[in-house]
Amino acid sequence: MPRVLTALAVVLLVAAGVTAEEKPTDAFKKAMQDTANAMRTIRAAAKEIEDSGSGAQDYMPFETATATLQASFATTLAFWESRKTDDAVKLTKDAARFATDLEKAAKDTEYRLVLDAIAGLDKTCASCHAAHRVRLDDGTYEIK
Repeated sequence: MPRVLTALAVVLLVAAGVTAEEKPTDAFKKAMQDTANAMRTIRAAAKEIEDSGSGAQDYMPFETATATLQASFATTLAFWESRKTDDAVKLTKDAARFATDLEKAAKDTEYRLVLDAIAGLDKTCASCHAAHRVRLDDGTYEIK
């Protein structure tokens, strides 16, 4: 009977460690903040194009923001790979692909493709946040 209790205690300790939340690293937090700032720039640029009608449209903010996204997603990918979190690795790679799609669409001044890439980024980021982020009472986040 003591072996059964010992085995149960080990299983409970391991399970508690797997489900415990942790504070993200400083590099990860910076990557998320940079991503949020880049996405604000992207949304503002998309709105400006939408509001301008057939006027002079500026696609440069997309190109600048996608460079930030690619750097942020590289940091994010390293974070999830080090934790061997396969679904988050896939989502990060998907987000990087959407950022590349956005960059190309902006260079080609293809507004509809810009919107498609933004929608893909939004959906991918939201999926990862829902699966791997916990908001604390103080407004900060921890990793699930």
